[in-house]
Amino acid sequence: MADQFDQAQETEALMTSSALAAQAKRAACAPAVEATGECQNPLCGEPVEHPKLFCDAKCAAAHAKRSK
Repeated sequence: MADQFDQAQETEALMTSSALAAQAKRAACAPAVEATGECQNPLCGEPVEHPKLFCDAKCAAAHAKRSK
């Protein structure tokens, strides 16, 4: 027989898996940024090595802020 702590753990696990599934669904619908050889921040455009998307953390943060 499950006590209230076991029930709380089961509820937490269910809510966590539900939240992860919802986030995965949102992430699948979001447009992906592809590496083009230049910084993806529209205000920058500096050349970068192929697998990189941004020239530095500031440009990545600026892009994230603009795309919200």
